Amino acid sequence: MTAHATETLVVGGGVIGSSIAYHLARQGRRVLVVERAGVAVEPAASWASAGGVRRQGRDPAEAALAREAVARWPSLAGELGADLQYRQGGNLLVAETDDQAERLARFVPKQHAMGFTDVRLIDGHETRELAPHVGAQVVAASYSPGDGQANAPRTTRAFAAAAERSGAVYWTGIAVEALLARGDRVLGARTGRGDVAAETVVLAAGAWSDELVSGIGLRLPVRAAAYQMLRSTPAAPGLLRQVLSAVKRSLSIKQLPDGSFLVGGGWPGDIGRDRRSYRLREPSISGNWETACAILPVLAAQRVDRAWCGLEAESIDALPLIGPAPRFAGLVLAVGFSGHGFAIAPAVGRAVADQIAGRPVPELDGLSPARIARLDPEEVKAFAG
Repeated sequence: MTAHATETLVVGGGVIGSSIAYHLARQGRRVLVVERAGVAVEPAASWASAGGVRRQGRDPAEAALAREAVARWPSLAGELGADLQYRQGGNLLVAETDDQAERLARFVPKQHAMGFTDVRLIDGHETRELAPHVGAQVVAASYSPGDGQANAPRTTRAFAAAAERSGAVYWTGIAVEALLARGDRVLGARTGRGDVAAETVVLAAGAWSDELVSGIGLRLPVRAAAYQMLRSTPAAPGLLRQVLSAVKRSLSIKQLPDGSFLVGGGWPGDIGRDRRSYRLREPSISGNWETACAILPVLAAQRVDRAWCGLEAESIDALPLIGPAPRFAGLVLAVGFSGHGFAIAPAVGRAVADQIAGRPVPELDGLSPARIARLDPEEVKAFAG
């Protein structure tokens, strides 16, 4: 029995799904978002994200989206009508040895080639002028002044609220149980509130996307992963304005408005058997914290106040799959963001909405799901587990 019919069904209400829903609704389309839990709640990636807004270090395939998104972030709070706690403090990628500094000297021209022309190589002295508390061993850094940070849950909820104000409908606490297909066309989805018919289904369900497409016989080169975040006890605000990372270290550090530090960098936890929960790893907690203190020694005066993981979908090539699904008409993918989708979410939402409207979106060419056909099926199977 069909419970609802809509023009576009968006599966997943995270920052990517909600940005897509917002941009579609602004075009005047009828949009239904079905979210199995709530918007930006544990353990979804949009709840757990560190909220970095960066360009430098992007793959060239993401460069156009990164340029667009970073240019838009300063005005996004006004557009969405919410405080996103956005701050454009820049991004510092630091080097601790001369060899690492030479690596940055080769890295910076690559950033310029992608259009990130304000990125520059700075020496240790200038690095400490910008971030006085970095370790004395830091000899150089790549500085991207246009980058920054924001609050990921706030941003996700702001996109969802703006989508609803523009006419989108949200079903939260409702699971999508299966995609509905006839032949090579996806026609909608079976949900906890009945079947939904849709002209277009957008799959943006993060770490759970592969489960849904497997039901129609499509294997995605993605897998779920649990990545850790640490929050420190509050220090004096204003000790670090930039988002800080380091060459050859798994690390990201930023200071929040209340003075606490948010520390990440891709340290792993374990996903529960139900794929809806996680377990922290003590070696990841201690290793991440020690690494952060080595780069930012002022952190040693604090302690870990809280630790958690977010469940991410990582792709086989660490690039998202955005666009029409192979083999199935009516299905659009926005999956596999591999831990770096938050910053580009405003541009992804705009691009996917334009693509569905039939407009040219060359900025998505390098991220097309059509590249799945070029992958070795056995490699995909091994990667996805």
